[in-house]
Amino acid sequence: MSRYLASTALLGLLAVVACSPQKPAETPAASEAASEEAVVSSLAPADYTSLANVMTCDWPVKKTDTAESLLAIYKSYAQVADIPGAEGITQKGVVIYGNDPRRRVEVFFFDDALTQVSTVLIRGDSQWSGPKGLHLNSTLADIAAANEKPFKLGGFGWDYGGYVTDLNRGRLAKVKGGCTFGLRLGLPENGGPAPEAILGERTLLSTDSAVIAANPVVQEMSVGWPKPKAETDEDVDQ
Repeated sequence: MSRYLASTALLGLLAVVACSPQKPAETPAASEAASEEAVVSSLAPADYTSLANVMTCDWPVKKTDTAESLLAIYKSYAQVADIPGAEGITQKGVVIYGNDPRRRVEVFFFDDALTQVSTVLIRGDSQWSGPKGLHLNSTLADIAAANEKPFKLGGFGWDYGGYVTDLNRGRLAKVKGGCTFGLRLGLPENGGPAPEAILGERTLLSTDSAVIAANPVVQEMSVGWPKPKAETDEDVDQ
């Protein structure tokens, strides 16, 4: 997975048909900015129930994609950019629909050449959904119901806090398509001070009363793949 951590073919096909990006009409250089604003404002509102907005192992990015392929597919809707991460670090990747917070998708890579996708991430105001209809701002109870088992997560209040670390072999650990589904929870801004028992570098259970009382919600959602094994001389000989 990327620094942020630790689905089917039919669904992907339906999604592509429903939400294939359209190339905007070419305009003179002097009016490019105005044209881009028009394109963004014409995007359809996100809908959690629409297959076009369901993030899977194959949509809107698949494992075999590269920065080059994504730029070719999404054209002006995608760009290579420095994406902010933990501890103030940025990582070069691809941002899709960067001008529409409702549809923004951030793509991270294992390599500097941007040819091996590691993680596809949504956060902020993005309105994509994932397995079992989960989306940003889904609650602890929503996750537990979708997973059908209790799960473990990291303590809150630090740069790497709130990540779900163990789905306990629940439903969410069995995403079709070969990718791994990731969640990061955060505490609501208006929830008041959090108890010390759920803060810092520690492992929490979703069934802990202190965790339940804190009402955490999903702040990041991702799909990802393990890092490809390095090719050895023996592999080349074969």
